[in-house]
Amino acid sequence: MNKKQSKIEKRVFIVTCVFLIAVNGILGTLMILQLRNTLKTQIRERMLDVSESAADLMNGDELERLQAEDKGTEPYERALNTLKVFQDNVKLSYIYGIRDMGDGTFTFTIDPTVEDPGEFGEPIQYTDALYKASKGEAAVDVTPYEDKWGRFYSAYSPVFDSKGDVAGIIAVDFAAEWYEREMTRYMAIVLIVCIVSLLAGALIVFIVTGNIRESFRELNAEMNRLTDDMAELARELSRASGKPDRIHEQLNIKNESGDTIDEIGDMLHYVREEMREYIADAHTLAYRDAHTGVGNKTAYLEKTRDLNRKIDDFSADFSLAVFDINGLKKANDNYGHEYGDQLITNAAKALSAVFGEDKVFRFGGDEFIVIEEGFSMEDMEERFAELDKKIEEMNADRKENDMPLSISKGAARYREEDGSFKNLFRRADEAMYKDKAGYYMKRGERRAK
Repeated sequence: MNKKQSKIEKRVFIVTCVFLIAVNGILGTLMILQLRNTLKTQIRERMLDVSESAADLMNGDELERLQAEDKGTEPYERALNTLKVFQDNVKLSYIYGIRDMGDGTFTFTIDPTVEDPGEFGEPIQYTDALYKASKGEAAVDVTPYEDKWGRFYSAYSPVFDSKGDVAGIIAVDFAAEWYEREMTRYMAIVLIVCIVSLLAGALIVFIVTGNIRESFRELNAEMNRLTDDMAELARELSRASGKPDRIHEQLNIKNESGDTIDEIGDMLHYVREEMREYIADAHTLAYRDAHTGVGNKTAYLEKTRDLNRKIDDFSADFSLAVFDINGLKKANDNYGHEYGDQLITNAAKALSAVFGEDKVFRFGGDEFIVIEEGFSMEDMEERFAELDKKIEEMNADRKENDMPLSISKGAARYREEDGSFKNLFRRADEAMYKDKAGYYMKRGERRAK
């Protein structure tokens, strides 16, 4: 009877393990496929955000007329500098202009790349996404292509002229290696969790269905090693997110009087929580300026994309303010770049204190932008007065011979005749430069270029 019972227990154990492996395998596969599709969508949307933001800032009428011999002219340099801002501030491989030649071929126009740029008129590698953009629809490559510069996935966005026709295309290249590495990194995390869950489940089944008295010591040792592996995984996640090792504060690991199975369950829960925090931290890093803590260029571009959607459906109601630190070059020359960096930090603190950190974006070196929805110009003027008072308080605490913080500012409220975020930005920017000119005129100085 004992032999028969032992055989039955072994069969139950084997069947249970096979069932557990099958279920975990199916769930893990479904989870990986779903996450892979979600990640692909998010990465492609990020690529389109960059290309569409750049395309929105281009003048289609000027871009359409540019030729190779126009290099050095004001329209050419204006378009080139617009693309340089994205090349220097956004994580991408290349950004450049493309012209549809009308016969199924495409050529380079403006390329801000310093080393080995595409020559004006040089042929472009054809892709289906590029063809869609030539017909007025922004698109991203589904599969990578290869040219003499390497393997890439590219996003293409049309630039329209004043008649609404496609005047050119802005392309943004992302290295295929970067795209595939991002996918692999996230897949590896999911795979680790699936494997850990599978091993933990198999061990739990073995405890319940096996001969507990005879194999408990060996099994307990194996589970303790598994607990150590998961503890190490939790520590790795903590280190990757830049946080201290909190695992001993959360769990009583290796407690001889405790239950190892409960420890593994607690550990799995802790690893999941660490992964959630790690992903949240990664998102924050992607949208926050590391130097000042306010929104970075990526966050700003995403916000402008959202506002352009509201402009298109006539629901936009917002005001835009542009800020620029006065005399930063003089501060760098006379006091050193560390002092100049401190002025940038103080400017971000002042703006965040008045407008709120989530409303402030660092657009360039010493340039900041604030976007306030539902704000009138009167509201903005009140905030400008608060900002002046805040800067005055900060300057009162500086050393006697230190250069005070001074910020030029300009604002504009969206109106239907603007037609786009780009035109509103131009009005606010002009107001800011008018304020800056007044600052330097009052001091009897010329503005540094």
